[in-house]
Amino acid sequence: MKQSLKFILTFLLVVRVLSTALSAPTDKFSWRYFRPGNTGIQGDYNETIWIGPDNDPWIGGYNPIAEEGGIAKFIQAENRWFNVSNVDYSVIGNANEVGVSRATDIIDDGHGNLWIGTWRGVLRMNLLQGPKSLVKFGPLNSTLPGGMVADCALAPDGTLWFSGDNGLNRYNPTTNVWTSIPGHGGDKIAAQPKSGGGYYIWTSPPGYIQSNVDRWDSTTNTWTSFAPIPGNPSHLVSKQSVDASGNLWIRRWFGIENEERLDCLRPNGTWVAPPLPPPNGNVSVAALHPFGNLQALMVDGFMQLQQFNGSTWTNLGPVPHSSWIDDLDRDVNGNVWLCGTGKGGALRRDAVTGFWQRYRVTNTSQFDFFNIELALDPHSKNVFATANASSGIGGMVKFDGNRWTGYVTDLGYGLTGPWPFPGCPQSEAVYVRPSNGRVVANPINNFSHEFDGTSWTQLSGGPDQVGAYVEDSLGRLWCTGHYGGVGYFQNGMYNFVESSGWSSKVMRDPKRPGTVWVNSGYEIVRTDGNNRFSKGIGDFPDLAAVGAFFQGLAVDSSGTVWVGTYAPNTTAGSALIKINPNTGVSQVVYRYGVNWPFRGQIVQPMAFTPDGRLWMLYSKEYPFDDMGLCWWDGRHIGNFPAPPNGEWRFGGLPHYIINDLEVRSFLGGYELWMTCYSRGIAVLTVRKPVGNGR
Repeated sequence: MKQSLKFILTFLLVVRVLSTALSAPTDKFSWRYFRPGNTGIQGDYNETIWIGPDNDPWIGGYNPIAEEGGIAKFIQAENRWFNVSNVDYSVIGNANEVGVSRATDIIDDGHGNLWIGTWRGVLRMNLLQGPKSLVKFGPLNSTLPGGMVADCALAPDGTLWFSGDNGLNRYNPTTNVWTSIPGHGGDKIAAQPKSGGGYYIWTSPPGYIQSNVDRWDSTTNTWTSFAPIPGNPSHLVSKQSVDASGNLWIRRWFGIENEERLDCLRPNGTWVAPPLPPPNGNVSVAALHPFGNLQALMVDGFMQLQQFNGSTWTNLGPVPHSSWIDDLDRDVNGNVWLCGTGKGGALRRDAVTGFWQRYRVTNTSQFDFFNIELALDPHSKNVFATANASSGIGGMVKFDGNRWTGYVTDLGYGLTGPWPFPGCPQSEAVYVRPSNGRVVANPINNFSHEFDGTSWTQLSGGPDQVGAYVEDSLGRLWCTGHYGGVGYFQNGMYNFVESSGWSSKVMRDPKRPGTVWVNSGYEIVRTDGNNRFSKGIGDFPDLAAVGAFFQGLAVDSSGTVWVGTYAPNTTAGSALIKINPNTGVSQVVYRYGVNWPFRGQIVQPMAFTPDGRLWMLYSKEYPFDDMGLCWWDGRHIGNFPAPPNGEWRFGGLPHYIINDLEVRSFLGGYELWMTCYSRGIAVLTVRKPVGNGR
């Protein structure tokens, strides 16, 4: 009996040890994303701007095609943007629902909360707690119908008013009660204090039509509708219509032709009248911002910035904005901020110099959805990526860990780096040389150039279109041509080595001096320019027989190469191959349909990481419903599935097509930087648990 018990305990101990040894690693994985919709100003469509108590602006920005964006704070002292986007915060809404990220107005409730009107309800965010405090209000938790909120207002009693689809809605934060007020509102709204106590709520109907302006009296709880006759108010023209002294800036009917002009109504019910409007006639109002006592800034219909000091208007000159202006604000130093839609961006006018600085996607953000390649600087935190913003606009982007800098052909407005390549609005390959820290890029169809931080210098020779760069251990810069060919730059010359087939990757051999590896589709080549080792697809007859070719390339720390194979329209050519150049032995480690352990039907090796993991893309033949990123360490497999049909989704791998994958190690883990087709740049951080020992 004792011997049996001893055997059982020993057996259980062995099982426990084995299960511990074979259990999956407990690393922590987290994702980040860098896209036009969550970096910089977050979009050239900007409908609202709000200056915070620290004098920095919050700007609503979105891309109307991608439906990404939200609000972003420009931290001026650090020249960086703090982003609150639906890419990173799902509470804002999915891009498949048009308008979720389109902020229309931003107001402060006086208790440290921002209320953000959108095309799909209202968001609330506490400034101290940040995005983690975001709450969305719509039909499930308020009287809001979930459609457009055109304007927001804070009343003197602390209630918040929202005008838009389904009319007017009020929220009382003291009682947490929402109230729907149909039949009023729909567009601009204003809360004006009354001189005798209480306040008015002014509303305009949607659109610019000849109709009544309505006013609600908080004392009598009654509405008054003003007919479109001379002397009556006609339309609210701004998201901020009341100055600090309670004067309401509004258009007013006059004359016999139902004409309108800007006027100002005091809290006691009397009109200011002339000298309003400014002395250049009955101008239209593009944007207005009242402040102080009877003071205002206005952009008129002629795109002139006008300022009223309480008695006279001063023309501050033209506004260099090329489209609609949606909002206007002023900071404590008198600097003017404005923004608009139609690819307008935001502008800041310096109160001292009168200089206008423009902020757009091209000079504040990672402006590409389809980055081809990226490069990690081994000397700093800098990341460089190929980038194109639109037809004729772009070049390259740089991220220093806090801010993005564009290198563009146009639309830099003095805030971007040099990109002196006319007709080359993007780069196809980019690399940072370990030997000297210089950036090498291929302005598409324009050969190779090197950047020293100030200026670009062309490298003599080489292909006009480059697939990839790498520097060997001797400091020679190797490159592959987009359509084939391998060679290296040394001593001001390009040395052609061989005309291999196409290749999107060239990798340094970790063991042999001056040696690189290239995958040319039907041949894996190791070369130092003189000596050559290769394995062709013909070395694997059963794979060659079904038309397979090599894809992917990864070299481990011993110099062993891993490559996948794939034959179009069949799974018979799917395999993972290991090539040992020291022994010359190559091995089909796994083959689909025989001993395949991976998800999908095809694997494409991308990189080895310091923990011994081989990272690969996995995919399958049609239907494309099981594709993504995986790792394998010889015992365990981990998977990060992509959205099955390429749909919009963040929180994991955002897309199954990864153009480039680079590894950056840090104490306690590493990062995988990826360019994902149509999804910009994604970063997977892998952190090792304390005491892991691997």
